[in-house]
Amino acid sequence: MGVFDSGEMTMSARDSWEVFDDERPFAGVIYGRQRVRTVVIGIGDGGLLVFSPGVPLAERLWSELEAWGRPRFLLAPNHFHNAGLATWKSRYPTARIVAHPTALRRLRKKVPGVEIDDLTVLEAALPAGVRVFSPPSAKQGETFVSVATKDGPAWVSCDAIINERRLPGGLAGTAIRLLGFRAGLMTNPVFKRIFVRDKSAYKDFVLGELDREAPRMFVPCHGDPLRGDDVASRLRAITSAA
Repeated sequence: MGVFDSGEMTMSARDSWEVFDDERPFAGVIYGRQRVRTVVIGIGDGGLLVFSPGVPLAERLWSELEAWGRPRFLLAPNHFHNAGLATWKSRYPTARIVAHPTALRRLRKKVPGVEIDDLTVLEAALPAGVRVFSPPSAKQGETFVSVATKDGPAWVSCDAIINERRLPGGLAGTAIRLLGFRAGLMTNPVFKRIFVRDKSAYKDFVLGELDREAPRMFVPCHGDPLRGDDVASRLRAITSAA
């Protein structure tokens, strides 16, 4: 559900893994014109969870990925983030594609001929320190991941919460601003207006998760990662204002 064009992003920025925790491992890479981020998370015994598997990736990036392990699960974090699933599944045929039950119907139409399981398969295999959670009112199966890192908890978000550095110019930028987008950390205005059945229930759910743990890192599919002691308070503020 990206709306931001790649604009001035250089190929060097696009064709590099950004490592968030080298011990787990936990890393991300940008793909496509809309600057979407794929995230990989170590889940033990050389296995990787791939969040929002995207393409294209330079061949070197596949090799670097495999130095950390092999993809065991390919998580479509909602029913829109599906464009790379077939490529990743072809490259790693033993990896299992998983998604929230709400997302399965559309995903199975968009990616025919492959088995797609619900999140229970993934949840049963996750080690301590990695968990998935999904707002119950999200129509497109929005799914977050929480990761324990050496620096504290980290959250990975798909479309619900974004952190774009700047908006595009021209007519596209005007249209995006009219939709309610702005630069910086925010609840995605299209997500909250169209893809949330009950906004109050969504806010209560996310605020409850923030009561459960205070992330010190936030890694979105759309926009820049955040690190620091104020990450949880910033997430709380934009959720309360949604």
